[in-house]
Amino acid sequence: MPNKHAPMRLSPEEENFLRHWMYDETHFREGTGPAKRLQREHGAIPGELALIIAAAMPDLEAQWAAGEGPPPANPPTWPWSEAALKARVAEADAILAARTAAAGGPRPIPRPSAPVSGRS
Repeated sequence: MPNKHAPMRLSPEEENFLRHWMYDETHFREGTGPAKRLQREHGAIPGELALIIAAAMPDLEAQWAAGEGPPPANPPTWPWSEAALKARVAEADAILAARTAAAGGPRPIPRPSAPVSGRS
């Protein structure tokens, strides 16, 4: 059954960064790429970036192609403030939950936004 939900819209800066990040994640054995470095510098959680990617780019073949490369021609820049990233992650989470509900799947258990004391 085709996905009838529109993907999350990304700004050109977000798309450029996330495509670089997917490339860096796929090619991690070659060293830390520029988008991965930015992610670490800003303390972003990789799983949260993955949520945005899943909401914006639901086609797994497109995700695979972005990871395989080549990376975008323009260098990556960090596209979010701390608050903006939080908002985009919440938006992506809502989009993915709506897709799951529409497909008749179970509603995912909400994730805490910060580590829970006593868990690793």
